[in-house]
Amino acid sequence: MQLLYVRYLASCSVDEIQCVTQTRRRIRCTAKVLGHGTLRGVWTLMPVTAQSGQLALPSDVMAVYNLSALPYQEQMRWRSQRCPQHDATPTAGDLAVADWEPFDPLRHHEHVHTRLPAHRRRSGPGLGNHAPRRAHS
Repeated sequence: MQLLYVRYLASCSVDEIQCVTQTRRRIRCTAKVLGHGTLRGVWTLMPVTAQSGQLALPSDVMAVYNLSALPYQEQMRWRSQRCPQHDATPTAGDLAVADWEPFDPLRHHEHVHTRLPAHRRRSGPGLGNHAPRRAHS
């Protein structure tokens, strides 16, 4: 996944990323970050980038769920891992830590996929797509 011009690896598929906020009942919110009616990212092929001084990578491109075209505030909502309802309630505390991991193409090479997800075709412009198990980056 790419947001705020940084690539991250999620602990689950894009459509399963759960809000980290604590509810009034003192349990973790069960809503998903990718809520109904929210702006969505787009699966795209992007260059695989390694940090300076690293060995060459085996492929040139990889599938990335890209949120870079979304407004800054929407990218921040994803980065803080909050559902739309809790994003509108900034005083709501977090019960869990956002589980983004900075993506490293060498350490996470098993998540580098050179083709877009097959179900990509059914989504229209701005509708986005869902990832197979575990987001690619």
